[in-house]
Amino acid sequence: MHYIIYKITNKINGRYYIGRHATTNLNDGYMGSGRAIKNALLKYGLENFTKEIIATAETTEKLWELEKEIVNETIVNDPLSYNMCYGGKHYLDGLKKYDEKLFIKHQRIAGIKGGNARIANANIKEWHAKGGAASSRKRSMQYTYKITTNENEQFIVNGIEFKELCKEKNWNYNTLHWKKSFGKIISRGQFKGFLMEQLNVA
Repeated sequence: MHYIIYKITNKINGRYYIGRHATTNLNDGYMGSGRAIKNALLKYGLENFTKEIIATAETTEKLWELEKEIVNETIVNDPLSYNMCYGGKHYLDGLKKYDEKLFIKHQRIAGIKGGNARIANANIKEWHAKGGAASSRKRSMQYTYKITTNENEQFIVNGIEFKELCKEKNWNYNTLHWKKSFGKIISRGQFKGFLMEQLNVA
């Protein structure tokens, strides 16, 4: 397994994106999951970007720490950067470390929203569900999966991309995501011959 910090650079305007990736194949074509870099890739085309490895780590946890060190306040505030939030395992951890005032503001606004919801007698379960969904989405992006099909096609995706891939391919997500089948070649059903692997743990 390779644990890398990579840098993607736009050859047209010099803008860049720094991200982390855990993979068994350094040439898997992964170009990041950030919204800004994805939009830029669509706008300018893959051929107008270069990718380079700028640092490596030995484990998933060390990779998170390395990303936290590299994708810091300077990078996020750089006008040329596509990075929209601090690196590391949790956005609020980075915020607290690099911008305490913004962290306090974030927490205050979150508290006000919760208080207003209660004052307005809003559906608290629904309010919490929205927060839970956002948290779940962020957590899903921290997992990396490798899918090898019975035709030897390989896909390395995070949790969100996994669901999107299943929708695109008309695959049953729940069946493929059945953890007891991870690491074993599926022996029957629609996915006979598939191999599911989880490459990291958030």
